[in-house]
Amino acid sequence: MQLKKMDAPHDMQIGARFESKKHGYVTVVEYYNTHTVIVAFENTGNIRSITAAKLRAGQLTDRSVPVQSSLVGESVYSSKYGQLTIIQVESENIVVLEDEDGEEIRMLLPAVQKLREKQEEPEENNEKIELPTSLSALTKRNKKTKDVNSLLKKMLTDYGK
Repeated sequence: MQLKKMDAPHDMQIGARFESKKHGYVTVVEYYNTHTVIVAFENTGNIRSITAAKLRAGQLTDRSVPVQSSLVGESVYSSKYGQLTIIQVESENIVVLEDEDGEEIRMLLPAVQKLREKQEEPEENNEKIELPTSLSALTKRNKKTKDVNSLLKKMLTDYGK
């Protein structure tokens, strides 16, 4: 089926540049309609089709670029090395980081992901937990537990009658 080309809007003319959120700039190669816009990524040369709305919003990804390369430029904190910046992702799971002094450090991808997760989770340990002050406070049960226990006791005593 041959797609009929429509006149492109002024912002979708051939050669127009748009910035994607993760993979740099793209250039419009051809415009067919609002659902089919052919673009080329400037940094890789990869060509793909996308809708005009997603292109304007920058919501397009370069499928030829590995997912890990989106990590480049992110900063993570390590207790051993301090503040680290990801500068490169080698092979499949080796990440090259740079510390504040400019020294290169290599880590495995799962370790870096763990550092990123640790950095993202909020500090909830600062809240004070009410500690029991007496032995009776330690053994106190809430009402729900008492209700369940009494119900079970009643079921066991009534069993077989």
